[in-house]
This record gives sequence, structure tokens and C-alpha cells, in this order.
Amino acid sequence: MPSFGPLATRLLAALFGKRVREATADSSSDAATDLLVERGIALHESGQLSEAERLYRQVLDAHPRHAQATHLVGLLCHQRGQHGAALQLIDAAIALAPGVVLYHFNRGNVLLAFGRDRAAIESFATATRLNPAHAPAWFNLGKTQLALDQAQAAVASLRTAFKIAPDTPALRHELCAALLTLGDESPDDKAPFTEARGLLQDDWQSMEEPVAGRLMLAYCDSQLGQWSLAQAAYRDILSADHANDVMLKAHLNLANTCNQQGQMTEAIAHYRAALRLDPTLADTASSIAACINYDPRSTPADVLEAHRDWARQFGPPGGRIQLPHDIDRAPDRRLRIGYVSPDFRRHPVTALFAPVIEHHDRGQFEIYCYYNYRGADAVTARIRTASAQWRDVAGIEHTVLAQRIVADRIDILVDLAGHTAHNRLQVFTRRPAPVQVEWLGYFNTTGIEAIDYFLSDPHCSPPGQEQWFAEQLVRLPHTRFCYEPYPFMPAVNELPALSSGHVTFGCFNNLAKINEGVLSLWARILEAVPGSRLVIQAQALDDALNRERFAALSAGCAIPRDRLELRPFVRLEEAARNYHGIDVALDPFPFCGGMTSFEALWMGVPVLTLESQLVAGRQTLSMLSNLGLDRLIGRDEADYLRIAVGLASDLPGLAQLRRDLRRRFEASPLMDYEAFTRALETEYRRMWRRWVAETTVT
Repeated sequence: MPSFGPLATRLLAALFGKRVREATADSSSDAATDLLVERGIALHESGQLSEAERLYRQVLDAHPRHAQATHLVGLLCHQRGQHGAALQLIDAAIALAPGVVLYHFNRGNVLLAFGRDRAAIESFATATRLNPAHAPAWFNLGKTQLALDQAQAAVASLRTAFKIAPDTPALRHELCAALLTLGDESPDDKAPFTEARGLLQDDWQSMEEPVAGRLMLAYCDSQLGQWSLAQAAYRDILSADHANDVMLKAHLNLANTCNQQGQMTEAIAHYRAALRLDPTLADTASSIAACINYDPRSTPADVLEAHRDWARQFGPPGGRIQLPHDIDRAPDRRLRIGYVSPDFRRHPVTALFAPVIEHHDRGQFEIYCYYNYRGADAVTARIRTASAQWRDVAGIEHTVLAQRIVADRIDILVDLAGHTAHNRLQVFTRRPAPVQVEWLGYFNTTGIEAIDYFLSDPHCSPPGQEQWFAEQLVRLPHTRFCYEPYPFMPAVNELPALSSGHVTFGCFNNLAKINEGVLSLWARILEAVPGSRLVIQAQALDDALNRERFAALSAGCAIPRDRLELRPFVRLEEAARNYHGIDVALDPFPFCGGMTSFEALWMGVPVLTLESQLVAGRQTLSMLSNLGLDRLIGRDEADYLRIAVGLASDLPGLAQLRRDLRRRFEASPLMDYEAFTRALETEYRRMWRRWVAETTVT
């Protein structure tokens, strides 16, 4: 889901902007001249600009090369909005006295007024070299670096400013804001949030804007897994009357923490409250659409309407982008395929996508990747190597990106994100490519009619599913995705029940998927299988208060506390090994597992799933069908219970299935990357030919 950082911080000039007085020496001064300059500065500082300018001009009449007076007149021009004249005068002052810090500092401020941020950085950096103890220059340097998305450099500059002037409350605020930005750009590195939390924990109340400080502290807590602490702060902020921007941030961040902890009903309520405050927030509306998939009370019609509502609200205000008139409509020519995703990194989507892009027929298809995320890792490098053209597009405005795609002459544009975090669906609403497709990274319709096709398979989307899609359903022959196991996945072990003496059921899914209906059915399984235990592992269980809340919810659903083990998040490498202690995996519903089901099955753990109506609840079903394990698919709750009891009652059969699962995988369409990619390309070619036939004038 979308992540939202701290409040926007104050303007540069509000803290260290236009400075008039600073110790300088001028070789052309004498006592009388110095007195005139001092009197001018006093008038300047009191706001009597015309009177100050008269005295500065008097000095320049007598001493045309007086650097300080030249600089001060330039500063006056800057304050009056005459930035061109100001830059000329301050440059003249620097030519006369190049070693004066203040001149370079104010030159940077003038350049900022021009919007020349990169040039301003050079001026501020020069000021810091001339005087490494000049806090204002370090501050403005850091703020400008942050505005240019140079978060790491900004943090270093603002740290230096804070060390020089630690008693300046606004400096603490700005340094923390930069740290939070750096943390957001490096989601695997929690050090920036830890540092910011240390700066805020005991001092946010003494800051010039305490509520903004508290918002930042709560955000740090949420990013460090202390979601309950963050929730308490956000709720407290919302209980008082604050400006709309404060209330907006509190609603958004409270929604995100509820989302993280599996409290989807409350998350949706706060996303909606935020959207009422700012109806332009497309990402927030996407969060609502995505969250509705988890709600067991939502009907397919509810889900479709939520997605169509997004499309109605956030379609392009200016209409579609104009496609080139000279598109080559040859039906069999080499096609340009563009993939758009924020997940070309270590992420479940890319684990499914990587083998496909590497098996594309380069003679028939030229692959472009549009990467909408600032972080990169070894997986990013792998995808980049496999693509013909790579575009880093994070931060590029939607219309600009759409025009870039048009300029690249993409024939088929494929979205891999849907309504998940960092999506670019607003680019697709502008239709920058003749054919547009939704695939892989989302588990439902986007609601966008400008997206022509949704790639599925016969198991995820059986006949009759068309009515729940804005896109046209295209079913690949066997599966909508294939699976490439991570190289660090350990070997399959023997069935743990043979040595432990009891059956262990497990679920490693997102806690949002585990609702009261799921827990009640699992309670019936535990009751029917004497001595059995249930292990639930999820990141949301890192939070102690949330763990207590979920334990109480489970107890209320009749799951005995002594037969339930709640485990916190562990890294993927360790999570895979944890399947060594699981005999049977229980799939949640109506939103089933995706990558978690693949991982369990690869580790030899059969996954018991309940058939649901929509793709979000049928992904495990599709995997099992491709593995020849339809007997693990419960058609209703009674069937689900029956299958679970049957598995637990036949330990020899369960042990043999555990030993056979990898062999089944390797022989199945789920790991036939060549055949899968050829089938995908066949559908791309059909889509293209259909578009050619529909748009060619005879």
C-alpha cells in the first residue's frame, strides 16, 4: 500500500534565508564608510529598505568597488523580487571579495528564487568550504539537496548543521524530515528511522511545530514495527482539532498502520476520511480498492464497483494522449513490449517475472522496462540486463511518462502493479500505447476501461468471471504465472509429525487475510484433529500489542491459546526453513496466498485452499490444479474441514506427498518457463493483430 512520510517542512528562508549582517571585512572601507554601512544595515533590518538603499548607494558613489555595499544592494533587489539584478550585484561583490561566506550564501538564495537549485547547491557548498562552521549554509545546502532527491547528501549536510547549532528547534525538524525521506527511499535500511526517532522521542514537544514532530515520531514508530504506538499517537492527534494537512497525514498514516496490522475495516475507514479531505489522492483511492479485496463481506459486485469508482475519479483530465499517426500496423512485425512496475527488485512480483523476461524471443519482441521505484538491488540488475531498454521513471509526472512511452513507440504496455503501492495506473488511463494489459502483480480488475486485457488462466478465472472485469479476460493455457524458487531455498525435510507426535498446521500469510471466519474454521480443524497445533507467522505479529489483540481474536473464535503459536516476521531465507516444522499449510479466504503458497508447496508442505469466486481467492487453487492436486481444494467449508482431517489422519500419505511435491513442481507448467513465455507471446501477438484489424481503414 502507499506509504506517506512526514509533513512538508517550512521554506528555507523562514529559518536561514536572506541574511543581512555577518562579520565581513572590506579593503575599501574607512571609519566613516563603515558607519554609513552600519546605519544602512540597521535600517535594512528594521524593514526601511529605501532608506537603507540610499545609504548603500552613498557608499558606492564614494567607493564603487566596495564589496559589502554592492552585496547589500543586491540583497535588497532580491528582497524586492528583482532577482536578475540581485544576482549581477552579488556576483560583482564575489568578484571583489571571493572569500566572504555571506556573499556565496545569499547568491545561493537568489539562485533558489530563480529555480536554479543545482547552481544554488554549488554556492552553498562554497560557503561551507569557506567556513565549515556556518550552520545556515549547511542548512540551506541540505534542504536544497533534499529538494533535488539527494536524500543521503541532504542528511549529511543537515547533520552537520545540527551539530553546529543543536539548540535550533527547526534544525531538528528538518534533519528528521530528511532522515524519514532517506528511510522511505531505502526500505530495507531502518537506521534513518532509528536515528530520527532518537532525535524526536524526548524533544518533539519542544519543537516549534510539536504536532508535526509527533507525526514524524509516530511515522518512525510505524516504520520500525511499533504500529500500536504509532496508532495511539495518530488517534490522539485526530481527537483534537488541527489544520486539514495535519488531519490528512494522521488519517493516512493511521490507515497504513491498520493495514499493516490486518485491521482492514478500520484502514478503509481512515483512507476514506483522508480522501474526503483531499479527493485528489489517487494512491489513497487505490488503497481502498485493494483493501476491499480482503473484506469477507464484500461481494464481487462491491469489488468491481470500488475499482470502477477509482477509474471514474482518476481518469485523465485532459483525455487520452495522442498516439503517432504512422504506427506500423504490420501484424507480424517485431513488437515493442513495455512493462511498468515498481517491483523490479527483490519482491514476489519479480520472482515470478524474472524467468519470463529472460525467456522472451528477442527476435519477435523488444522489451522495455519502466521502473517506478528509487531503490535498486541485485534483482534490479538482473531485470535490467534482460531488458533491451531500461527507464527509471520514479517521480516523473504521469502525463510526462505517458508521452515518454509514446515516444518509445511501445506497441503493448503491460502493468505489473495494479492498485498496489507505487503504481502508475494514471499513466494507463491516458492510453500511451495501442494495446494495454494488466498482469501478474494484481489480483483483480483495475476498473480501467483503457486497459484492454487482464491476463489470467482457466483456474483463476473459470467461465462466467468476465462480468467482474472492466478488462477483457484472456486466459493463458495453464497458469497466469510460473514460479522460480529462490536459490537459497533449503531441501525438503521429513514430515515433522513423524517425530513430534502431532500434526502442525501453519499459515505464513499477511495477517489482513486471516479474518474471524478463517479463524473459526481453523478452530474446528484443531478440534477435529486431537493434539494438533497451529502456527501463524506474519510481520504484523512483530508488534507486541497487536500480537495480544490477535491472540484475543483467535481465542474468541475458539482457538485454544495453548495450541496456537504466533511468530513474528523473519527474513525470507529463514521463513522458508520454518516450513520444516509445518505439516499442512492452511490457506486463508476469501483472499488466499500467492507467493506464500508457492513457497510452502516447494518446501513439500501441501496447501489446503478454499475455492472462492474471484482471482484473489483462486491463486492457490490454480497452483494445485497445475500440480495435479485438486484433492486439496475445498469446495466449501465442510469440504475444507474434511480434507484437513483426512490429511492429518494419513501420516504415511502426507509424508509421501511431502517427498513428491518438488518432483511434481518440476514436471508441471508452473516451472516450464519456455512454454509459459511462448504462450504469453502468442497472446501478445493475438492482441496486436486484433488491434490492427480493428483500426486499419480499408
